[in-house]
Amino acid sequence: MFIRKLALAALAAGLTLGAEAAPFVIRIADSFPKGHVIYDTVQDVFIPALQEGGKIEVKYFPANQLGRMEDVIESVRGGVADIAYVAPGIIPGKMPVTNLLSLPGQFESGEQLARVFLTMATGSLKQEYDRLGIQVVAASGTPPYQIFTRVKPVHLPEDAVGLKLRGGGGDADDFMRDMKISVINMAASDMYDALQKGVLDGVAYLPATAAANHLQEVTKHATEGAPLMSLLCIYLIDKKRWDGFPPDIQAIIQRAGEKMSIAMGREYDRRNIVEKKVFTDAGGTVYALTDADKAKWRAAYAEAPAKMIKKMEGRGFGYARAAYDDMQAQKAKAR
Repeated sequence: MFIRKLALAALAAGLTLGAEAAPFVIRIADSFPKGHVIYDTVQDVFIPALQEGGKIEVKYFPANQLGRMEDVIESVRGGVADIAYVAPGIIPGKMPVTNLLSLPGQFESGEQLARVFLTMATGSLKQEYDRLGIQVVAASGTPPYQIFTRVKPVHLPEDAVGLKLRGGGGDADDFMRDMKISVINMAASDMYDALQKGVLDGVAYLPATAAANHLQEVTKHATEGAPLMSLLCIYLIDKKRWDGFPPDIQAIIQRAGEKMSIAMGREYDRRNIVEKKVFTDAGGTVYALTDADKAKWRAAYAEAPAKMIKKMEGRGFGYARAAYDDMQAQKAKAR
């Protein structure tokens, strides 16, 4: 009897040891509809990379299903989502120095911005995220924004004076205000109605995602090659939640985040070129800036970096200058 019990106990122990642990369930939340660059990259790159190997199971909640972007930090702290998206300019005061990367004329492509930010997130900007109690797990960026308008074409800085334009959000929009543009900030999902009703004369936005927001239906003119601001796309997780993950789960998330970041930047760059046809096929006119035109735009916002750094330092963010210098150094490596 004793031997039989021992054999049964050994068999039970073997079954227990052989059973695979249940996968970690990760909930990802963002604000994007199907067809958007970010939605498609999350589906095609991020989720497969996270689930590879079977240790993580992903549940994805796009299109503001778990709340609006303005509440994203609170949502990850409260456990509503594990990984959530935010554009730093949409949450004023939370990531002020990060907005240096959205200054006009800084980046040539989305991939370049992604590579620079990934390095800065664990270096010169890390204290910004430590203060918020978050861990950046993925990020990407856009090519330079362009200007889309309903009626008046904008080729040069003086053409934009007095226009009501939707900006990129946050302190990086100060350069537009200095150029006597009336900046109205709103979510991208609200642009269509605002343009249709005349609340906006135009928007600073991207050819890559203009069609996803149906801008070809409510604007008629666009620029190409304007060296304006770029926008960061950050996916973050609560630091305590992150610290509770085993090292192998952290490593999977890090690798998947890096993979998506670069892929998303490249996809933004690709669509920025091919989506222009949607606008022109709808009857829109795209003005390609000449080198002389671009020089005038750069001259118009030449003082923007110094003003923004001074503003950040005045608020007590003494690392703004070091972060800006680091950004310049990383840009040179990421060209």
